[in-house]
Amino acid sequence: MVAGGAVNGRRLPVLWLCGPAGVGKSTVAWQLFTELALAGAHLAFVDTDQLGMCCPALPGDREGVRVKARNLGVMIPNYQAAGARCVIVNGVVDPVTGPRPDLLPVASVISCRLRASADEVVCRFTARDGQPDADLVREVRIEAAQMDRSTFADACVDTTGVPAGEVARLVRTACASWPGFARTMAEPASRVRPTGRRDGGAADADGQVMVICGPAGVGKSTIGFQFYLECLNAGLAAGYVDLDQIGFIRPAPGSRAGRHVLKARNLAAIWQNCRAAGATHLIATGPIEDNEAARIYARELPAATITLCRLRAGPGELEQRIMSRGSGGSWPQPGDPLRGQPAEVLRQAAARAVGEAAALDRASLDTVTIDTDGRAPDHAARLIGQAASWPGPDHGQR
Repeated sequence: MVAGGAVNGRRLPVLWLCGPAGVGKSTVAWQLFTELALAGAHLAFVDTDQLGMCCPALPGDREGVRVKARNLGVMIPNYQAAGARCVIVNGVVDPVTGPRPDLLPVASVISCRLRASADEVVCRFTARDGQPDADLVREVRIEAAQMDRSTFADACVDTTGVPAGEVARLVRTACASWPGFARTMAEPASRVRPTGRRDGGAADADGQVMVICGPAGVGKSTIGFQFYLECLNAGLAAGYVDLDQIGFIRPAPGSRAGRHVLKARNLAAIWQNCRAAGATHLIATGPIEDNEAARIYARELPAATITLCRLRAGPGELEQRIMSRGSGGSWPQPGDPLRGQPAEVLRQAAARAVGEAAALDRASLDTVTIDTDGRAPDHAARLIGQAASWPGPDHGQR
């Protein structure tokens, strides 16, 4: 992990889309990432809302803004080493100060604030998250008003009445000087090696790390996040990371091992920050196909005690869950490849998932295995805790 300086002395250009909850940050950021990747740019994508799930929180850290920025700051060198020439970021920032450049020492940040009328923001927020209570609606209105009074942003795009598909074009126009929109971003600076450990690591973080794996559609993120909540409710100081959300880079590394190296290095960097804040446990969810992949994470987390937990489901259950993903039957994750897909594409994805499950059976991974057929996420989460003794009776001393 590079720290305190940029690879080859060059700061990575970062475009950070911010604004109140519900304004459409993640949708627009993912659209820009996809468009630039299709045009041949070498870039990464980060939704910082995925980087702030850590307890205990830093004192006075409103909405986890500081911990999110710190985690982004330690990930950027890993993206740069993997060949990224720029990064698209979206997420919450402090409504007064905006992004924290002091926490992003290897980045050159341009911030673009998305706004809409307060009524439209509330309408979008409600459409996304269901009917919120009155207190939450009030908070959204306050946040929108604070953002409108702010002066930190380098650019502002008013999305009121603008179709979602058009906002990305407006951002390109408002931030035309951002280097990521230049054709020169199609040339990578370097590539991460798929073997070996990162440079540095003198302050490797110990603690307990649970990696929950399984085939596509088995419920890794849903069950894993529920297990994270169970741990918090039991009094553990814990963090949560979805591995897919810390590995978005285009072009993707050519080998499966290379893709795991990037995720493992980002996971190790995030865990080091969480451990320094007082967390003792970490739950990570994502695909671990074989023992080679498991060894990559063990190399990057040498001081941690790693438990690998595999979720299993039968072919019929996998197909049912994947078919439901097409119509939004999961959390609205950025970059979900199944959301909105036609039935035939979903059936093909289900067939691949069944093949992945069979391959995991043959791989003989050293895992705690949980059968999820017919079980609700909270039931499966409790079974994980029981099988791995998480949280144990001595969790307060770990």
